[in-house]
Amino acid sequence: MKKHVFLGLGLFGITALLAACGQQAKAATTQRTLNVAVSTEASSLDPAHAVDATSGGILEQIMTPLYDHDKDGKIIPAMATKVVKPTDGGKTYTLTLRKDVKWSDGTPVTAKDFVYSLKRIVDPKTKTEFAYQYDAIANYQDIVAGKKSPDTLGVSAPSKYVLKIQLSQPTPYFASQMTGYYPTNEAAVKRYGKQFGTSADKIVTNGAYKIKNFNTTSDSWDYVKDPEYFAKKAVKIAKVHVTVLKDSSTIDNLFATGKLDDAPLSGNLIQKEAKNPALTKTVAANMNYLQFNTKNPQLNNVNLRRAVSAALDRQAMTTKVLQDGSKPAKAFVPQGLATNPSTGKDFTADADTPLTYSPTKAKAYLKVALKELHTDSINFAILTSDVDTDKQVGEYIQSQLTKVLPQLKVTVSSLPKMTRIQRSLDGKFDAVLMSWNSTIQDPSDYLNTATATNISNFSKFSDSQFTALMAKVNNTNGQSAKARYQEELAANARVIDVAGYIPVFQSANSRLINTKVGGLHYSMLQPAEYRHAYFK
Repeated sequence: MKKHVFLGLGLFGITALLAACGQQAKAATTQRTLNVAVSTEASSLDPAHAVDATSGGILEQIMTPLYDHDKDGKIIPAMATKVVKPTDGGKTYTLTLRKDVKWSDGTPVTAKDFVYSLKRIVDPKTKTEFAYQYDAIANYQDIVAGKKSPDTLGVSAPSKYVLKIQLSQPTPYFASQMTGYYPTNEAAVKRYGKQFGTSADKIVTNGAYKIKNFNTTSDSWDYVKDPEYFAKKAVKIAKVHVTVLKDSSTIDNLFATGKLDDAPLSGNLIQKEAKNPALTKTVAANMNYLQFNTKNPQLNNVNLRRAVSAALDRQAMTTKVLQDGSKPAKAFVPQGLATNPSTGKDFTADADTPLTYSPTKAKAYLKVALKELHTDSINFAILTSDVDTDKQVGEYIQSQLTKVLPQLKVTVSSLPKMTRIQRSLDGKFDAVLMSWNSTIQDPSDYLNTATATNISNFSKFSDSQFTALMAKVNNTNGQSAKARYQEELAANARVIDVAGYIPVFQSANSRLINTKVGGLHYSMLQPAEYRHAYFK
């Protein structure tokens, strides 16, 4: 009888019924929540203080920068209407902005919001952890030195939707820097003061999603589709639920039971899931390295640090401990980030900095160090965050050092990431396992972190030869790309030779992604953007 009723609908009725069913299925898919996991908490939603990878990943979802990357790493326009070529000998960028972008409070995003954001970031009062990434903009140096007002920074808004950026010198990688240039809502900063960006109700955003249920101690939060987003019709998933999970076994179990759709995986569980079609691996532009606190006279010894570096079997660590596709460090610059402007050869292949495992050299260096320090043993603790990967690496380094160099008494302290960052900022550590990730496709962004005045140089490492080399690297006036590249190679060689920083490994991003979810593209330069995701 039901069959006869169905047939009696006629062609128009059948078409209408099928369309209704399709719309219901589409609505169900759109309304379905995407459940994802991250391995650490976030420190801030403020573009001036989002210093850790989790915070940076949040900004990718809730903010729209000037430029962005596509899934292949190519720079594409975002808030800007197109990727522009600089004028004035490479020193002036004039960008026309989209006119259809609104803040989450419904007010328009204009060029003045970028002017305010950039001036606020370079203002010494803001204490931005990565302000040096804006050093190419005219008057930056005088502003951070207190010689000029932040208002003199070389950014202006000639009209409501035109942004002009003037550089102090041509900067070949400036376009990639602009992928991290976000606007900031001045009214919100004034309204919330020091609380700006500390919770979901104290931020105004301009991205595909608004953030809900977040503060800096949260172990979960939500992204909810922003009805003000200019491309809202292209956003297929209305809600994303994020949970902080530090234990890989928990992640694996939750994914297996369908409670997670996208989650990081580490350690032996990667081998367990090796044949799972849901497992993906992507090498990241993330360099992990050791800093030693040079305020400690023993740890300020060059030969001690050289001994530590030579005692690390980086290849064994990545293949036998991490097992996640990570690569042993070959330089203080990730493989795949930058190439020789003349030959196209990768920077790490050109770098003459063998970070090879040599117990013989390690013992010889330590013998000299102990003699110089007038002692027969040295004690120190390695500070790491409490995520699985960092704990595994810390424990491996401890085991390796005490095996090869028994005169070293090494302990490991694994703390929540925000605590680890604060301890690092306060200089309350012996050695710390750090990581640096960047969307700037130039070696200088990594090398600059080791300069004496860089806020990320928690160790207070200082070397006059390295300083001189980086001064040349950072002065692009009148020098060729070829000459500058050679200076970067020399600076990289110097920081490794004196073991100012000790590169350990380049991270890989191993993840379990639901095979029924499409559009989640993780690249070397950035995490997936959920606005591209959809349920199949």
